[in-house]
Formats: sequence, C-alpha cells, structure tokens
Amino acid sequence: MSNSEIILRALEISKNRLIIFPASDLKERHFPPFSSNQNVLITGPLEDDNLENICRLLLRIHSAEKKIALFLSGPEEANGFRLEETTIQKAAKREKRNEIKAIYLPADPTKNSMLDFQELIAHLRAPEGCPWDREQTHQSLRPNLLEETYEVLHTLDEEDMQGLQEELGDLLLQIVLHAEISSEQHDFNIEDVITGIERKLIFRHPHIFGDKAVSGADEVIKNWEILKAQERKENHKAQGLLRSVPKSMAALSLAQAYQKRAARVGFDWETIEPVKQKVLEELQEVETAANDRERTKELGDVLFAIVNLIRWYGQDAESVLREAAARFADRFEYIEDCVQKRGKTFADFSLAELDAFWEEAKKQ
Repeated sequence: MSNSEIILRALEISKNRLIIFPASDLKERHFPPFSSNQNVLITGPLEDDNLENICRLLLRIHSAEKKIALFLSGPEEANGFRLEETTIQKAAKREKRNEIKAIYLPADPTKNSMLDFQELIAHLRAPEGCPWDREQTHQSLRPNLLEETYEVLHTLDEEDMQGLQEELGDLLLQIVLHAEISSEQHDFNIEDVITGIERKLIFRHPHIFGDKAVSGADEVIKNWEILKAQERKENHKAQGLLRSVPKSMAALSLAQAYQKRAARVGFDWETIEPVKQKVLEELQEVETAANDRERTKELGDVLFAIVNLIRWYGQDAESVLREAAARFADRFEYIEDCVQKRGKTFADFSLAELDAFWEEAKKQ
C-alpha cells in the first residue's frame, strides 16, 4: 500500500477538497495547522507517541466523539488497505497502532475558520455590501471597540463562559473590521497584525525560543521590560517606560499599569508591610490637608496607595472595585424590595432600620 493510493482514495471521499499533512510534520505542533471545516488526511507512518499527540491536536478543534476514518493495512485485493470508522477518542486508545497508515478527518460543515470570517467582513465592506459597514472608519468604530471590551470583562466577572464566547466574537469583529479598513487603505492587513505580534512574542520569550535561562515568572517579567526597552531603542522610540501606557485607560487600571511597569524594573517595596503603612500615611495626610485643593491631591494619593496594596495582593484593582460595586447594587436592591413590600418610602425609615435591612442582605 502506497501513500499515493491512500491519497487517491481520500480525494475520492472528500470530493477533491483535501489537505494533506505527513504525521511527522505534526509531531512538534501545539495546535493544528488546519481548521475544523477542512477535510484533512494525515499520512503515516504513525508512531505510538505521535498518534497520541495527533489525537491531542485534533481535540483542540473537534470533540472527542468526532468521527474519523483510519486507513489500515489490508489484503492486496483491497488495494493493500481497508477503512475503519472510529472516533478521535477511540483512536487515541487504540492498541494495534502499527497497522494505521493514515487518518482521514472529514470537515465539520457547521464551523467557520478565520479565513471565512475575513471573507465575510470583506464582503460586508465591498461595494455591493452593507451600507453601514462600508461607511465605518477607525474613528467611528472607537466606541464599539471600547464597549465590546467592557462586555468581555463583564462576562469574565460573571464567570459566564457561554457569554464569553459570544462577546469574544463581538470583540473579534471589531479587530477584523479595523484590519480590513487598513487593508483597503493599503496600510496593513490582518496577517501583518498577526505577524507583528508573533515576532514580538518570540523576541520577548528568549527562554522558550532562545538560550536564555530564567528562574521563574518574576524574572520573565523583568526580562520582558528589558526587551521592550531594547525594542523601543531599535525602533528609535525615545519613550519612557510609562509613556506607552494609554492615558485613556480607566483610572484604576492606569494607576495599576504604572505601578506594574515601575515594579518590573525594581522600583517597588521589598515587602507588603510598607505598602500597608503607606495607605495609613496617605489617609492621615487627608485629615491634615490645609485646604480643599490639597485634600483633593491627598485623596488621589490614597486611591493610588490602595491600588498598590491591591496589586501586592495579586488582584486587579478595576475588577476588585467592580465586584464591590456589584455587591453594593445587589444589597441596595434588597433594601429597596424591603421598603416596597412594606408599602412605604425610604423617608419612612430611619438609617438604623435601613442598615438592618443591609445586614439582612449581606446574609442572603
């Protein structure tokens, strides 16, 4: 049985829409080089460890129950092979592996690839496309990009995986729209975007793609900042460490981003105790402020110090405050329900009575 005979049979099955990969090309892969809506033939030989790795790759884009076909050694009268239908999960556990000569993976017609999505967006932006999509610009899409980003964050706060899938799609739409607009203007395209970030990641991970040794995550972060500074120098960007942080970020996120970057180059406390002490010092300075202008400044310092404390505890300040605000809203709604159920208004209750409702809400 030759590979050419297997390929001819696979072409017949797939109606001449087939992508072919030798199993040896997949051995070191961490993600499949094909999409789930493509017919794929993986040709042998398939070694024991390689079969497990191939099945692991297939499970990145297909379910364990996905039907596949195995080309197995067979009698000469059957062209030297026979076909056996199975699932990815069963193939991974198969005992007689040396008889597998190739794996045929049929396309999933219900799925779409990144290329399909790019075609859709280009179609919407084409002369015969959608009037709304055609008139969009980088500037007109700014509010959409911000809104979709916040909606993604909301699903993360809610730990809503189904919602996260949907909102990531909406965010991806914004990214591909911006890339399509730039492609039409001959500035760059989505492949340039991907190429740029891939090169950046490889450059900033010399401990993975080079011979740099690191002792842990903290050293990785420090090296990251050193490499970023090197990039700025090579790109002739005489930009300070904090200058590239977008000032349009939410204030809490901006403060934490500044603190993180400073910490990465060693400008940070050695322990958490002086961080806590700093919060108390800033609160005292609010009390002793000479006027409203000074008090405003000191209140800002209090917030900045608290953000630093949150960072030291390994938390995200924006998320911490967002969760606190959500808890407040839930408890206040409970108080509102209590007031309404009694047929009264807030003015009919003392603060102590309302606070009692608040304590009840905390126990719910």
